[in-house]
Amino acid sequence: MLNSGPGAYFIPSSYSRIVARVLQLQERDLPKLLRDTGLPPEVLLAGDESRMSGRQQLQVMDNARTMGRAPDFGLRLGQQLQPSAHGPTGYLALASPDLRTALHSLRDFLPIRIPFAQLVLDEEGDWLSCRVNTLLDAGPAEQRMLMECFALVLQALVESFLSRRLTEARIDFEYPSPAYHAVYSEYLHSKFYFDQADTRVLLPLTLLDEPNPGGDADSYAAAREMCAALLEQVPVTDLTTTDRVRRFLLAQPVGSVGEEQVARSLFVSKRTLARRLAREGNNYRKIRDQLLAEMAARYLRDNRLSVEAVAALLGYHDSANFRRAFKRWHGMPPQSFRAAYNVGDS
Repeated sequence: MLNSGPGAYFIPSSYSRIVARVLQLQERDLPKLLRDTGLPPEVLLAGDESRMSGRQQLQVMDNARTMGRAPDFGLRLGQQLQPSAHGPTGYLALASPDLRTALHSLRDFLPIRIPFAQLVLDEEGDWLSCRVNTLLDAGPAEQRMLMECFALVLQALVESFLSRRLTEARIDFEYPSPAYHAVYSEYLHSKFYFDQADTRVLLPLTLLDEPNPGGDADSYAAAREMCAALLEQVPVTDLTTTDRVRRFLLAQPVGSVGEEQVARSLFVSKRTLARRLAREGNNYRKIRDQLLAEMAARYLRDNRLSVEAVAALLGYHDSANFRRAFKRWHGMPPQSFRAAYNVGDS
């Protein structure tokens, strides 16, 4: 593993928010998770765009392991690192036409999201060897947690592509079998081995050309451009609860979260979230509908996307339901809206 100074790399605070959610913390518990980092609790709230140093991120992970009294915390955390947790990089990988391209996308763009990690891909016989170099000066327990997360990140990406469990890989760990080794099989779906020469995930080459039935480069590009533009319109300082809810919804695949998950992202109850939004003259349903209406209008101005594609991007499995919702939002069906803006046929 390559190493460098622990403070030389900066990581989005969203990863520490995932740590806090895994621990099921409440608002009052956040300072404990940030102990010895010098960071305010606000960095863990949804919508915050702070970046943490490598040392601060490692301290958060150490604090989490202690607070959770869980030596297997790296596995618990890694299980939550689905492709969507990596922002645009994860979406890009999932929109790739095949698994090989997805892995190359992760290799090329992951350092933008996690600058202390470098994915290395090498073909070895009938296998693709996937290794990660970590550029942090981590201790043995910290390094083990990082490698557990790495194995589960790769597993999640491949399984998202295959729409099934990945059972035919081989996962090597360079460290000795930990005391909690028996629980590894609850998280990893392929065979795994300890005390190996390196930590790596070996994938059969036969999987790499698997096509992605959900891959749509145009839809992906349009979605990411639009979400980035909307995010830029929301201030990143002095965020209201409404701002935080809006930013959180924009950062997730549309339709993948509900009010309960939004409340958890702010480490409060659903009732507390509703009360805070009401003080601002708002509520969750109103924010969500306004956001969907705005996204739908922006998508329809893009002549790369059919009405059916727009419906799918907004989480509508039935385009007829989307058409009814759009008419409620804008007073006209999507085809008429598109024609009025002269952006092409639906």
